[in-house]
Amino acid sequence: MLLVIGAVVLGVLLGIVLGGSIRTLSEVHFRWWPLALVGFAFQLITVPSLEGRLDHWLSVGLLIASYLVLLVFVAANFRLAGFPLVAAGFALNVLVISINGGMPVSDRALRSAYGSGYQASLTELRLHGGAKHHLQRPDDDLMALADVIPIGAPIRKVFSIGDLVSMLGITWVIMGATMGPGGKHRVGAAGAKRGQPGALEWQESSPPSPHPAPHPPTAPQP
Repeated sequence: MLLVIGAVVLGVLLGIVLGGSIRTLSEVHFRWWPLALVGFAFQLITVPSLEGRLDHWLSVGLLIASYLVLLVFVAANFRLAGFPLVAAGFALNVLVISINGGMPVSDRALRSAYGSGYQASLTELRLHGGAKHHLQRPDDDLMALADVIPIGAPIRKVFSIGDLVSMLGITWVIMGATMGPGGKHRVGAAGAKRGQPGALEWQESSPPSPHPAPHPPTAPQP
């Protein structure tokens, strides 16, 4: 979730730098947006310990369901810039998770990302990784798409290609929504309609009048 929040904040900042505004962002309406909340909520559900490995597979099922719901939301807004990247990232992650019963994490990447905190991060992964993450096993497949990309200080996390692609897509979506479909020109045109100050700089020059005013008569030449 922190990764998503970071991508959203970065998108807003980039949009503002490029001429957008918070007001423009607030006027954007994504189709079926409640599905995004439902999808992320599925990832926060904790499954209690059950007999055998039933709790593990229920957790994996919830995680896969989360991505599928998010993909429906993304598909509903696919025409907007950035959403195709979000879809690609989510699809890559759900593929790896489905095949391996969770997202494998490379031990080498973990060491590289956490440095002196490696042992603590390893213990945390083993105790609380849950269905979403587990330390790489010999039988895990598609490891090139798993959590194998280390990012050191100050972030200190291990990412998958799907994570990075989807976060880039989310940043793009929010940046575009902050700028509006036509960037600054859209904001200026909207301001012109409302008569707001500063809107005139984006208005086109007025066309010449079809009935020009008559010229004053000139004095007769001597």
